[in-house]
Amino acid sequence: MNVDSVVAILANTLYVIERKRISARRAFSYVCKRYGCGKALWDRELLFRLTLRFISSYYTLLYIVERSSGVKRYSHRLLARLFLYKWFLEEGERIDSKLRKSVKRDLHDVDSVLIDIEEPWARLSYPKWLFDKLAKVMPIDEAVDMLSAMNRRVVWVRINTLRIDVDKALHELEKNDIVYEAEKGIPFLVRIVKSRAPIRRLDLFKNGSIVVQDKASVLTVIALRPEPGMLIYDFAAAPGIKTSLIMQLTENRARVIAVDLSRRRLEVMRLLLQRYGVDVSRVDFVLGDSRFLSLSKCSDATLIDAPCSSSGALSKDPAIKVILRHSGIPKRMSEIQRSLLINALKYSERVTYATCSVLPDEGEEVIEYVLKKGVEHRLVDPAIPASRGYRAYSIWNSVRRTLPHIDNSEGFFIANLEK
Repeated sequence: MNVDSVVAILANTLYVIERKRISARRAFSYVCKRYGCGKALWDRELLFRLTLRFISSYYTLLYIVERSSGVKRYSHRLLARLFLYKWFLEEGERIDSKLRKSVKRDLHDVDSVLIDIEEPWARLSYPKWLFDKLAKVMPIDEAVDMLSAMNRRVVWVRINTLRIDVDKALHELEKNDIVYEAEKGIPFLVRIVKSRAPIRRLDLFKNGSIVVQDKASVLTVIALRPEPGMLIYDFAAAPGIKTSLIMQLTENRARVIAVDLSRRRLEVMRLLLQRYGVDVSRVDFVLGDSRFLSLSKCSDATLIDAPCSSSGALSKDPAIKVILRHSGIPKRMSEIQRSLLINALKYSERVTYATCSVLPDEGEEVIEYVLKKGVEHRLVDPAIPASRGYRAYSIWNSVRRTLPHIDNSEGFFIANLEK
């Protein structure tokens, strides 16, 4: 390993995430394109996995720097060097002498701090404010269990029955030496236990026969209960993964009005739906802000997969951890979510509201706020195989949450409101 080259790649990827607020994969690709990853003398996929571990360790590294040096200032290269130092120790590998000297020069007490990281938020590498907020709505031990689970990626695959039969798809997975576990009660959903190659390299993925979609996301659409012939509004629809599942469950016989703010995302969504075998003649793509949209008729059902902090998807993209250093994000998102839900209720008999968030600000508190506005709708249990809401809220038993440590999925909030 060329340590200096790896340090440069790690440090620059973190810098790009902080500046551009983009995913770890996009930031890594940007850095490799601009600076080159070949100099690291490593397989690119292995280097990317190491980068993900580095980004995921962000708050642990900040904690160590502060406790080892007494200052809160840091450079991205110092964090990268510290990460490699820590990683070599954990793997039982010999530490490059130059790396050891540079880390010990800047962080005198690094070894003693590494031995005992007491704060759970620092040990698990999460923003302190996020841990503190969760500790108010669940026992601390459970918060630790949940955040621990969110440090491990669980990959779910949805078999797209618009393209392939379930049994045939499972046979193809087995032919590719993929070990999977079928989800009880959802025959088209499997959890990937072991795979020699990334799922995205499979022909099944490339031709749209399988879709990488988390169980929580699938349960959101199941909660909507789409049926053939229904008119369904899909607010904030792009990139269209949930829209495609609506059409799969209705065998291309629903009518969907897909609304999104971004013209480019809608264009990409159309192409994605075509790849998945969706009859796009039954999908109307509408460019607009769903908070202020005026519609001519009421739908049978509306899906709101609301923009959110993405705090429930940290296992999928550790860059979200870095972005969530700004504690004001959930509050800003909740204001958007309230407006989306209030407008959707004007035009639908039934609304399924969901966020990929473990924070009550974007779940229970949004629902309680809207119900206090005196809307005609009432909460109805989504009746999906998932956990209940946070007990600190009066509506906890009428809403659902997918909790990563219990439901083996991303962290979603899901609620149904009906007239």
